[in-house]
Amino acid sequence: MKKAIILFALLLVFSALTHPVQAQPKKNVIVETEYYDGIEELKYPQVKHAGTPKLTRLINKDFKAYIEKAAAARKENIEAGKKYNYDPDFQTDFEVKYNTDRKLSILMSSYIFTGGAHGSTAVESFNYDLKEKKRVYLTDILQTPSQVKKVQHYVFTYAKARPEIFYPDLKKEDIHLNENTAFFFTDEGIALVFQQYDIAPYVSGNQVIKIPNKIYN
Repeated sequence: MKKAIILFALLLVFSALTHPVQAQPKKNVIVETEYYDGIEELKYPQVKHAGTPKLTRLINKDFKAYIEKAAAARKENIEAGKKYNYDPDFQTDFEVKYNTDRKLSILMSSYIFTGGAHGSTAVESFNYDLKEKKRVYLTDILQTPSQVKKVQHYVFTYAKARPEIFYPDLKKEDIHLNENTAFFFTDEGIALVFQQYDIAPYVSGNQVIKIPNKIYN
């Protein structure tokens, strides 16, 4: 009887070793496309299953606030086009940049044409820590002056090595890193998103520079 019990126990151990329990994969947040008042030019995201119902509502509220402001700006631009005789254009778009490891990053962009040679695009980032149930700003990651200086130096060195893309006379103090600086999560750290004209000419567009977490941690 004892031998039978021992044999059964060994079989259980062997089974556990050959068939390890698989960790359940974490479900990504579901991101769906919506159009404000059915206007195709006013595109924005809404999410589902963002950890908790409360956090899901918070995230969706943020995007609704963004698109409502965009709709108002579009209306103003249409009126200005009539007044100053130009063909107005205003469009929003979004891109999911990170949606894993209980973190979510979505970039919202607004393009506006108000006459002149060309339009302009502004980018705003929406980053969320689903575990902490909150929106994350760059100042939540770069919390000390030392961290900010290290990242500024990294960006400066990166830009100086690419004078064909960035301003050749760029200075470190021209690199502003604050709560409003756009960024998104990456597997290795974060990526900064600079507005047009911030650190490079218009033709270079919105520059994205990846920052490994070893630089600021």
